[in-house]
Amino acid sequence: MSGRSDSAPTIQVVVKLYGALPWGFQEYDPEKGLLLEFARGARVADLRSRLNLTAQDSGVVALDGRVAAPGDALYDGAQVRIFQMAYGG
Repeated sequence: MSGRSDSAPTIQVVVKLYGALPWGFQEYDPEKGLLLEFARGARVADLRSRLNLTAQDSGVVALDGRVAAPGDALYDGAQVRIFQMAYGG
């Protein structure tokens, strides 16, 4: 038994952070990333909120290799990569 309740189904996603983003997460493992659990129906915007990342902090979010919009749905087993916006000249 997984311990998950049928009345509140959840999903798990793996999140990898790039640039300076990992520095904000003390226990971040660059090999494994972060394993996060969400209620079914969660969106990319919910992920950013959970990590306290603004759109400016996380320039590009990729969901299984495709650029994702804030309204895109997360799903169980998704691989999410968040890339920091790069500035300079």
